[in-house]
Amino acid sequence: MGKTSTYQASAAMSNLWNYLRGLSLSSEDRHWLADKLVENTEKKESKKAKDLVFPKIGADFKPSPEILAMSCGPLPEGFDIEKELDIMWEEWAK
Repeated sequence: MGKTSTYQASAAMSNLWNYLRGLSLSSEDRHWLADKLVENTEKKESKKAKDLVFPKIGADFKPSPEILAMSCGPLPEGFDIEKELDIMWEEWAK
């Protein structure tokens, strides 16, 4: 955001604030307005935090043999998955 747009945004917010102060809002109205402003901010922040979106996969989904071959494939004989997982977690913990 450049200096001009920052200045324009500041001027616009100042004008809005002056307008809101000129209204005769009840305490309940002020709380409602504050809640709406905070709610809008929280929604934007939560959207930024959600970068990863995983698709919903039904319980009855059966991948094709081609997909299984590309993603899993047969494990070598004597392959100890538990041992490999332990090694992986130890590496990640370093």
